[in-house]
Amino acid sequence: LKKYWGYDHFRQAQEEIINAVLDGNDVLAMLPTGGGKSITFQVPAMMKEGICVVISPLVALITDQVTALKNKEIRAISLAGGLSYRELERLLNNALYGQYKFIYLSPERLQQNIVRTFLKVMKINLLVIDEAHCVSHWGKDFRPAYLHCQWLKEQFPEVPMLALTASATPKVQQDIMKLLLIEKAKVIKTSLIRPNIAYRVEKENNKWHRLLQLLNNTDESAIIYLRSRNGCVQLAELLSEKGITTTYYHGGLLVEEKTKKLNMWLQNDVRVMVATNAFGMGIDKPDVRLVIHWDIPQTLEDYFQEAGRAGRDGKAAEAVLLYNTIDIENSKKLLTEYLIDIPYLKHVYHKLNSYFQIAIGEITEETYSFMFFNFCKHYQLSSIKTYNALQVLDRFSIISISQQFYNKVTLQLRVINEQLVKYLSKYHLIKKLVIYLIRTHALIYEQPVELDIPKITELTEIPYYELMKYLEKLHQDGVAILKSNDADIQIVFNVPRDDDRTINSIAKNIKEYNENKKRLQQLVYHYLKDESTCRNIQLLQYFGEHTHQTCGICSNCLVYQIIPKIDLEIVREAILKLLQKKGKVPVKHFYRQLPYPHQILDKALKELFYMRKIILTDSNELAIK
Repeated sequence: LKKYWGYDHFRQAQEEIINAVLDGNDVLAMLPTGGGKSITFQVPAMMKEGICVVISPLVALITDQVTALKNKEIRAISLAGGLSYRELERLLNNALYGQYKFIYLSPERLQQNIVRTFLKVMKINLLVIDEAHCVSHWGKDFRPAYLHCQWLKEQFPEVPMLALTASATPKVQQDIMKLLLIEKAKVIKTSLIRPNIAYRVEKENNKWHRLLQLLNNTDESAIIYLRSRNGCVQLAELLSEKGITTTYYHGGLLVEEKTKKLNMWLQNDVRVMVATNAFGMGIDKPDVRLVIHWDIPQTLEDYFQEAGRAGRDGKAAEAVLLYNTIDIENSKKLLTEYLIDIPYLKHVYHKLNSYFQIAIGEITEETYSFMFFNFCKHYQLSSIKTYNALQVLDRFSIISISQQFYNKVTLQLRVINEQLVKYLSKYHLIKKLVIYLIRTHALIYEQPVELDIPKITELTEIPYYELMKYLEKLHQDGVAILKSNDADIQIVFNVPRDDDRTINSIAKNIKEYNENKKRLQQLVYHYLKDESTCRNIQLLQYFGEHTHQTCGICSNCLVYQIIPKIDLEIVREAILKLLQKKGKVPVKHFYRQLPYPHQILDKALKELFYMRKIILTDSNELAIK
């Protein structure tokens, strides 16, 4: 722990989980978001001889963890993404003979015969199933391919298995242990109680006004969660116009853009991050004082994990869900578009195969890239429904998709060696790049070769934008032919094309999946409407943890607190006196300057606004009119 991660102490239940694994036990471990789940398998794997097999459904998370391990000079390998048979075989050989400590793969990859053949002859010291709730029909992210993870336990019964999840209901916990063949697993979980977080649910007709009020009440970091990418961009722009330093984050951004925006927020160059649920993996900023849900979340699991990014430092924080009647209607409409019926799924699957000209019975090893909205426009498809159809096809392993912006770049050199040497003598900065390309692409003179831009930037240490500038320079000067095609989805077809039969094979599971999604959404509505039970108690009960101790700080608890009877006229006079003395008072400092409860001050402010005695300036300051 000290040598590779630089920590002196374990967090929460980490050490208990590690000791259980080292003792040879199967373990089901539940650690909340940010609880340091990766440490619980990476540390024991490093302590034991052999290789650790990690199953994860998230390509982005696999990439992040493999990169992080490599940065610590720990040998790790990823089998995620679209790989040709030859490339897959090469990587597996590397894992077998290269003294690697970690091999990461998706549950779909685990089903391939070549992968299983290689795994059988590896010395495996630990089996890890990350996001283990995906194995359960009752989980929020059921993924049928996870059912094949039990092969690992069948094949390596003596090797301990560690199943990890952030949270799971009692029913899902039982499913995990049964379906992964670890019925006798030691169950280790930390309490989900976060006593420093005030869970607030507020029904607001004017959400925008309330949002500004919340953000102006603190100077510290905040996250606002939305469900649409466009909504993130628009809300971030509106907040910036109000003088609140804001950026946005969603799955459609270039990797470089994501990194830049994340670092801006982590380093406090901007205070507010407006994001979709793509923002979350590996985010561990301790001083987030406020998490706001602008849209109604799909499940209580999503809400709880996202809200849990507040107050990691243990200090007081708020998780506020803002909604109104229109939001309920929009949420129900979105659910209708989210739940894809069988006929529509068949239609999209057929069009997808036609788009890439894949014949009946054909299966390819190729990774296809395309702009999603161009595909929808070409076939006049609803973008929301089609996107969700692709998600369903991915979840049920018909296809595998990667959803980040991707720039497909091909290059072919046109000039012979002597001319090239003469050219490069003039442009020393480009020389390093060209030499690298010639060494790694033997056919670059004969035909266009596809360039792995992220890999080239990493190995040559040339920043992305400079790299693209150099490639365009080669093209403009006639030294090379450059072709660049933007894409925001990469897709791999996992099964031979069989149109209706392909979809019919998963039809029953899709119907069950849709019913479960309806059930989970109804539980969210129930949470919104229950204004009498402590919010903390409601959330804990959902995850099977029972307590009668109210938190005292959530929106429901505050309603039942005895608020002292205070003459509003006295409060109004105090506000006016303060503003006369100060001239203007920033909203974020206002509540600290008067000795009255927030609810009383809010009520007095509303009356003064209604009486037109005070105004809110463009700089979010209160002043006498």
